[in-house]
Amino acid sequence: MKVDLKKNSIFWSRLGFENDPPRFDDDGTLIEFGGDYDKFASYHAAMQKTGIKLHTCILFNGWVGEDQYDYTLTDRTLDKLFEAVPDALFIPRVKLNAPVEWQKNHPEELLVFEGGNNDPEYIRPRVGTLEHDILGYDAPEGYYMGKNKRPNVGGMFSNQSFASEVWKKDAAKALVKLMEHIEAKPYGKQVIGYHIAYGTSGETCMWGRFGKTHYGDFSRIFQNAFVQWGKKKYGSEEKMLKVWGNTEIPLTAERRLVYDNVDAFLRKRPQDSKVMDLERFTSDLNAATAEFFCKTVKDRNPELITSVFYGYILECENSAYTGWLNIDQLLNSPYIDFLAAPTSYTRRAAGESGGFIVPAKSVGLKKIWVDELDIRTYLSAEAAWRIPQECTAAVLYREMAKNLSADAGFWWMDLGGGWYDSDYVREIITNVEQKAAEVRERPHKSIADILIVVDEQSFFRHTETSHLFNAQKNFQREITLSGCISEIYRMCDLDKIDLSRYKLIIFCDCPEIPEKYKNLDVCKFFTYLDDVPGLTLKPTGTTFPPGMIEYKNGFTGAVELPSCPLPAVTPSGTDFQIHATLPDGSPAMIQWGKNYYSVLPCLQWQQVRTLAERCGCKTYAEAPVTVYGDNRFIATFSKNEPEKFTFELRGNFKSPAKFD
Repeated sequence: MKVDLKKNSIFWSRLGFENDPPRFDDDGTLIEFGGDYDKFASYHAAMQKTGIKLHTCILFNGWVGEDQYDYTLTDRTLDKLFEAVPDALFIPRVKLNAPVEWQKNHPEELLVFEGGNNDPEYIRPRVGTLEHDILGYDAPEGYYMGKNKRPNVGGMFSNQSFASEVWKKDAAKALVKLMEHIEAKPYGKQVIGYHIAYGTSGETCMWGRFGKTHYGDFSRIFQNAFVQWGKKKYGSEEKMLKVWGNTEIPLTAERRLVYDNVDAFLRKRPQDSKVMDLERFTSDLNAATAEFFCKTVKDRNPELITSVFYGYILECENSAYTGWLNIDQLLNSPYIDFLAAPTSYTRRAAGESGGFIVPAKSVGLKKIWVDELDIRTYLSAEAAWRIPQECTAAVLYREMAKNLSADAGFWWMDLGGGWYDSDYVREIITNVEQKAAEVRERPHKSIADILIVVDEQSFFRHTETSHLFNAQKNFQREITLSGCISEIYRMCDLDKIDLSRYKLIIFCDCPEIPEKYKNLDVCKFFTYLDDVPGLTLKPTGTTFPPGMIEYKNGFTGAVELPSCPLPAVTPSGTDFQIHATLPDGSPAMIQWGKNYYSVLPCLQWQQVRTLAERCGCKTYAEAPVTVYGDNRFIATFSKNEPEKFTFELRGNFKSPAKFD
């Protein structure tokens, strides 16, 4: 059964949230996570009444060991869900990480972090012990909000290597057996698709992405797969070694925070070629794995919907390490229907802009984008990102408006359990869904004046850098707070859209820009080491001086520049007007013709607003304010009064035109 995910929201609960990977206790009993299945199932029934017909949650796949399967927890989830919501349409999230018992039999198939011993016989007796990083990140309190708080700190090997063909074969077998098991159920046809998950948190993440000081994968099978990939790329081992020098996996320090000088930062040295190849190989490997599992589903039933998490390039500085950069393989795959990711964790609080962590508009050119709205309402026990009750409606409307303006789908995610469990929140969700249904009945057309261009290739082209990456994230949020409508596309997709409708194009971390885009007759804004037309960027041999950046010539305000170890550059070689200066008096932001350049992406909404007005962009409200909209609606969300917002329908709608 095919369902239009642009027109139907989904609800996710903690129903079925079990240990990942599955493991047994010392008595041979499968360790359960300890969730309240009845309570979580009741949340689905309550959300069904808000107008939501599609449901999702984690579904235990039953794979517990070498050719061992146990569907007790699987059936518990399915039975509770369909007992609570008999007419539910279900897209389960199925995690395919190898169970610990399987790993004991296959130590040679496991990821090893830098500095770890990659001898399988060294690893074998340590599988499942505290030396085994079973989560892929350090967590002193253990797995998320569950029982059996096994500490997970400092492990030097983790779960299956993404290079493991044995794992892929056995995981695919487990997936097919799960599908057979579900098909035999009375509600089997109500399972309309599968959200495929593996890696850290099930998000197609290489183990070690979250906060690890050392990266993988130094296992023998990963190294061998990398060498085979290199031979294929270069045509022979001899040609490969001429570029690489040796076959060893590059160390973590070669991939991160290489700030020696501009050439080192931009990976222009001979030794950087192997580092870039490693990252391309990792993305090729990960994308092929995701596609393989989705193809496994489609081969059995082509009508089923398939999905994966992938490509968090707007949020994660180490997307190259994770293997998230072969986005095009998944967008071009006939076996994948939609991509998904959590909503942005940057500026998601009340009054802030919210945002995507993947360029949703780019995904939407070929696939459906579905945003995971794990928004902490006032009912959340967590302090982080908790929304005050009086701001709840504004934030939930903001997330809906953000996705409708990108012509994307979304699901409401009750990650903590009980975040939506009140009549107050459910009434808001009901109203949001009613508005969304009206808007979704009409075709989407963008009215954005500002185009933000990103390029996932930049992750290959320069060192992994938290300093530049975090500055870019915050800059994108400041653009959104300017009171104009903006949208984000990847560089490689610009030839698929009409560039003539934009008043301002902002390039974010684009060290290589095709000439046809650099020379467009439109206002363009560049930062740091972007490929800037008609301008020479001269390295200064220093880092940027901390202090205040002062704006002038119609650009008002000042921005504090903290200590920034990036290798500094200064513009030279052309006539330009200076709009801002660094603490040492050198140019911070300049203009020549319709082009603008800033040495760092540090503008705040005040300067962005001035820039947008100069370029002829339409402003919809007094800034700082977030505006989302398209040809069907305009929504505004105040930063200074975060409980206030407007949602105005445009055109001939049946309901009142304005909600305030």
